[in-house]
Amino acid sequence: MKLWKVALTTALLVMLSACGGGEGNEQTAPPVAPSEVNRLTLSADTPQLSEGGKLSVRFKVTTPQGQGYDLGTIVPNFTLAKLVPGRDSARQELPLWKSYIYLSNSRYTNRPGPDNKGALEALGNGQYRYTFSFDVTQVSDPFPADSADNNGMIRWDEQALHRIVIYFGGSDGVPVAEQVISWVPAGTAPTLSNDLVTKQTCDGCHMGKPSRHANRTDPKGCTTCHNDSVPGNGRASLLTLVHKLHGNQDPTATSLVSHFPQDSRNCDTCHKGVSPATPDGDKWTFAQEKPCGACHADSATASTYVQHIDNQINNGRLCTQCHAEQPDNVRSPTNAHLGRMANEAVGRDKLQWQISDLRYAAPNIEVVLNVTANGVPAETMAQVLPYVKFGDANRAPYVLVNWDKGDGFELGYTNPQTFVNRNRIDFPQCEAQGGGQFLCRKEVEGEVSGTLAATIAELQVCVARSADRNGAFAAGDLLPCSSTASSLSYVAINPVKAYYRVEGGVDNRYVLKVGADLASCNGCHKDLAAHTAGNAGAAHAAKDFAQCTSCHNATRTSFYPGIPGDLKYHVHSYHAYGPHRGGEAVFPGQLNNCEACHTKEQYNLPNQQNARPSLAATTADNKQPKFFSPTLVVCASCHLASPLGLVKPDSPAAGDEWASHMKNNGAVFGAATREEVTGVEQCASCHAVGQEQGVDKVHKVYNFR
Repeated sequence: MKLWKVALTTALLVMLSACGGGEGNEQTAPPVAPSEVNRLTLSADTPQLSEGGKLSVRFKVTTPQGQGYDLGTIVPNFTLAKLVPGRDSARQELPLWKSYIYLSNSRYTNRPGPDNKGALEALGNGQYRYTFSFDVTQVSDPFPADSADNNGMIRWDEQALHRIVIYFGGSDGVPVAEQVISWVPAGTAPTLSNDLVTKQTCDGCHMGKPSRHANRTDPKGCTTCHNDSVPGNGRASLLTLVHKLHGNQDPTATSLVSHFPQDSRNCDTCHKGVSPATPDGDKWTFAQEKPCGACHADSATASTYVQHIDNQINNGRLCTQCHAEQPDNVRSPTNAHLGRMANEAVGRDKLQWQISDLRYAAPNIEVVLNVTANGVPAETMAQVLPYVKFGDANRAPYVLVNWDKGDGFELGYTNPQTFVNRNRIDFPQCEAQGGGQFLCRKEVEGEVSGTLAATIAELQVCVARSADRNGAFAAGDLLPCSSTASSLSYVAINPVKAYYRVEGGVDNRYVLKVGADLASCNGCHKDLAAHTAGNAGAAHAAKDFAQCTSCHNATRTSFYPGIPGDLKYHVHSYHAYGPHRGGEAVFPGQLNNCEACHTKEQYNLPNQQNARPSLAATTADNKQPKFFSPTLVVCASCHLASPLGLVKPDSPAAGDEWASHMKNNGAVFGAATREEVTGVEQCASCHAVGQEQGVDKVHKVYNFR
């Protein structure tokens, strides 16, 4: 178990051991005393340089109540850099940050870093002055070529843009605090600038979560260490580092090679254009070897890319000669990324799917599907399946059908114990009715009542993201999926779903039983498309909760021992432990920030949506599925280390200690029937929103508002 999980478990154990009784509270946004918000604010004055070359900066640390904060024994870190012209004007390199502070030890030499060995003076009421420990006018340049005109010493340039970053916290209960100060010592306007992104943009996904350095959140601060001050010193510049971490994603690959939770060609997720905070916001469109190579030199076509770059440079050509940012240039950075995604969307929409009727004709649920290709009604499925990934008869896309009697869908896609496709209708099984209409039937068992539901899954369309050089096809054309064209892309269709009353007619009042907010998910995913990679049966290309829950609901186990297939376990577990609970969390924000994914109404206890007990296998060979109580399913996804079905609450393994507490308060681990598990949990008595140990307080959601 990683340290953050140990710390979270320990903190909760201390808090919950004192939990008293009381009734559940349905309140979703109770008043919170400001003293309970664990957050600090830093502010600073313009740094001052003394005659002896000692730079000092005065700053203040403030609590949410506006009171000065006593640092006590905390000594903040300080970085210092200035902006200088790019080294290679022939390659049109952008300006770079030059650090004044370098660290060396047995592992590395002369890497930019922080200073905290200077003098820290307490001035009262949270105010401090820090004086750097060295003469900033007498710093030897570890890369002397940059300072050849100043005897190898970094020049203190009064006309240059300088930057100090103050930061501390992130451990021992001290909240992260950070302040970036940018100034020109002469007090004039900067002659150079290079700010392309903002902290607010990064927070769209990272939600204020510090980087792996534990106490830095602002990309402007990151540049004071992650820069090209000393080429080859092992500390990559932010320009390269960020593109590597968020890129390396081949749209034609069968698996992702990046944790970036959306298509890496979405340049405008991070780059928002010119603004007062990003005066250089349009520079990302300026084709450069380093940022482009950060993705392309590590991609599946790396050798081709490197050879291409070498050939161009050897022939004296610049990247901008071919990749100039011009509207009619298909090779410009904007057109090569966002433009190709737009072409894919055009092609995707040339295949249209619509559910025009949904009914129950015992023992079948029947779906009437209308299909057009390039605006023409399809007379047979054979006309459209060549343009669909896995469109052959043995691996076809399908319609998923279900019904909801009031507490969630009644059918799961398939269970490893049965391998029966309980709610799937493969497209080739649908009967052509003429005029682009098809009738799809599925025989179902059990009492069908309430609301019928249908959605399409496993459907990615094959399209051309760019035109063929020989004119064989245009950008945005449908392509046969058997095509070997390098511009072939697979694109998930927009969600197709329908809800009808069993007695007939569209059910306009139906609300899907999902305890998450799709708009919040897309705040990070942008255009959620889960399961786009892999083979047929895995590449569901789901973009909507209707698609997800038609498969991942309380009636389904997973293909991994002890893991429920229910979405409420599945998503929490994935974001906390990674795929199949086998690794580190890939969630880019704060795991305890419930409101990153849920509205205020969705995370209260008892469960506000999706409140059914869930099935999970209870043996290591993934057999004997049994029912587990709903709040247990949610909380165990993060707070128990073992897969839920394998937890032994009476003798918990390491990492499962909370299981005993859960069981003692009504959680049910493995019952034979749903009825035994329904309505027995007492979790809300202590953990409802507004209670002393409510989920809102335990998860500190108010720190993120």
